[in-house]
Amino acid sequence: MWAKWISAILHPLLMPLVTLVLVFGMDPYLQSLPHVFVYMGVVVLVNTLAPAISIFVLHRRGMLSDLDIRNRKERSLPFFIVLAYFIMTYILLVTSPAIFIPLIYLDMWMGLMASIGLALAITSRFKISMHMLGQGGTLGTIMGVQALNIAPMWEVNAVFIFLAGLLGFARIEMGVHRHIEVYTGYLLGFVVCFASVCGGWGG
Repeated sequence: MWAKWISAILHPLLMPLVTLVLVFGMDPYLQSLPHVFVYMGVVVLVNTLAPAISIFVLHRRGMLSDLDIRNRKERSLPFFIVLAYFIMTYILLVTSPAIFIPLIYLDMWMGLMASIGLALAITSRFKISMHMLGQGGTLGTIMGVQALNIAPMWEVNAVFIFLAGLLGFARIEMGVHRHIEVYTGYLLGFVVCFASVCGGWGG
């Protein structure tokens, strides 16, 4: 039971919203643009709810055996749907004249898209953990922001490393993933998102 609760609380669809809040709290420049944060908050919330509803509909129609998507052969479509939502949102962010979006937000979003895209390509042959991809992406993004601002926050990082370890154990305990699938997902999310923020991929 505890493993299911941890998996639900630290669901990968929730991690972009958590990441957005953390990035805002760590960057003084972003804090001077609260209206942009509110706008991004709405955008991320929509991209949390819309994919979740789509995956639920797929499950109700019998296209997914369960909401954990344990069957590797069923994983490509929901992951593609999530990626499609994120790509459409990125296009909106970079083309909309209504509001200026700082590069750090675009870098964060590009890291999300790139990591999900790679996971989608990998999942056709290997059931990489999307829960751990989300955890690694969150840590990679916030550590990238810390590196750019030269302001490490070791306590925050330690908390997220602990949560990732707890989540990884939960996914293995539930029998959803093997150790290698958990480690690979976490590493991929961290490396891609850290590189996107530090390398300015979003612009």
